[in-house]
Amino acid sequence: MVMSVFSERFFMRHAYMILAHTGLQELRSLIHALDYAENDIFVHIDAKAQYGYEQLEDIKTSMSAGLFFITPQIDTTWGGSSLVLAHLALLKAAYANTDGRYRYYHTLSGLDFPVKSHNYIMHYFKEHDGENFMSCDFDDSAPSHIQLRCDQYHFFQDSLIGKKRNIWKYIDFASCYAQRAIGIRRFKGKRILKGSEWWSITDELAGFYVRHADEIASRYRWTYCADECFQFTEIEDTPYIKTISPRGNLRFIEWEQVTRRDRSPRALTIDDFETLQQSDILFARKFIYPQSKELEEALIQSGFVADQTRN
Repeated sequence: MVMSVFSERFFMRHAYMILAHTGLQELRSLIHALDYAENDIFVHIDAKAQYGYEQLEDIKTSMSAGLFFITPQIDTTWGGSSLVLAHLALLKAAYANTDGRYRYYHTLSGLDFPVKSHNYIMHYFKEHDGENFMSCDFDDSAPSHIQLRCDQYHFFQDSLIGKKRNIWKYIDFASCYAQRAIGIRRFKGKRILKGSEWWSITDELAGFYVRHADEIASRYRWTYCADECFQFTEIEDTPYIKTISPRGNLRFIEWEQVTRRDRSPRALTIDDFETLQQSDILFARKFIYPQSKELEEALIQSGFVADQTRN
């Protein structure tokens, strides 16, 4: 009987892997909301963030979940291959922690928040065990501009461009088209799939990425927005592609046009409360204070998520 209880509990352990670069208080709230004995939480804070791991040390001693910090910290850049490295660092740390024996691995940003209770989330993944919850644009994955992300070398994205529309961006464009003209095709005709970088995957798929981590890091070096491509492109020719759930990645993210060329997730507010009650939405972003504070409190009071002040 003891073994049976232990096996069930162990079977449902989850690893939450958080990429954070801003919003210290929002990150602390997220960690508190995930603080259950069945969970372990792995955090990577961008090397250039204005806060560090020392500002999370005070909550470690009172937690039920394990809290682990990824070092060395990676200096991540929007659209750069450095984000692929950060995702892989989180996966490798989580997979190694219990020899890959978490049942599910979840990627979250530091501005995410669970919108269902811990029990609901655990039951959901038990009910759908074996499915990988990822959102991939299968019908829009072969256009030339998507291929351009990985087929040609983007030498300046991490160091000089990021999200800026500067002279280096245009030099990068010109360089890529010149590379294409002379026949540089890094992926040799393999199509590049694109989707969301936020997902919840099984132990088996996590193990696949970890075993191929060095190859993936090398293959996607000097790419553009490959954090939205590598996880799908790498499994297209494997049986894992058929395990992707039609429910998507179980996340609510609503994009808004910030400028003519910039789309970003908008801050969620109390007006989104009803939408977040949908059964297949387990996490949402982005939660930014003070705009999202009322929504967060409403979720806690409704019982959707546990009271973060319980410890």
